[in-house]
Amino acid sequence: MVKKICIMPVIMLLIPLASGYINWLYETDLIDVCEMAKAENKLVLIYVYDEWSENMDRIFDDSTVSGYINSYFCAMKLYKSASKAICDVYNIEKAPTVIFLNVYAEEIGRIEGFMNAESFYNEMKETIEAKEFREKLTDEAYEALTNADSLYSKGKYKESKEQYTIALNKFQQLEDKEKEEYCKSKISETDLKIQLDLLRYGLITFVAVIVFFALIYYISKKEE
Repeated sequence: MVKKICIMPVIMLLIPLASGYINWLYETDLIDVCEMAKAENKLVLIYVYDEWSENMDRIFDDSTVSGYINSYFCAMKLYKSASKAICDVYNIEKAPTVIFLNVYAEEIGRIEGFMNAESFYNEMKETIEAKEFREKLTDEAYEALTNADSLYSKGKYKESKEQYTIALNKFQQLEDKEKEEYCKSKISETDLKIQLDLLRYGLITFVAVIVFFALIYYISKKEE
């Protein structure tokens, strides 16, 4: 009898894990959720529902979906009519809607309406992978830009132009117009610097040749 009493609570605890259980946050300020996500190196998921959204529960009960959400997100569950402020900010007009945010509360993707668990999981995963790709691309763009500025300051214009070109290509993919224009202007500057260097070296070479022949002429005249 004692064994049965000990085993039953364990079984009851495992039932939610087997069927899928999300650690939803209720009545929590979004700023606090973002801070939690930042501390845990996660993103933010907001699920907005209404009285007709009960079919979504079957999606969230899926163990693959719930496991992925618990691993990658701090998840909020909000009733639409009671969450007008957030719905207005993120232009959420219907339920169910799931939006994905970074730790700065910036939207990086959303899923609207009903679908099966597999489709929901795939879309959610694609959002995360796209976000990770964008972060990697951003890091590479700024690394190239930093290298370019450093090389430019050292007068290594050819090398800096190569790095500005790399940065430009990556910022174009990121659709960062401000950094695009900066890279283009620096590439134009490096082209000018390279041309001036070539002109300067050409002039120095020309003067050196003139001096050389003048010296030969002088020596030949002196020997006469």
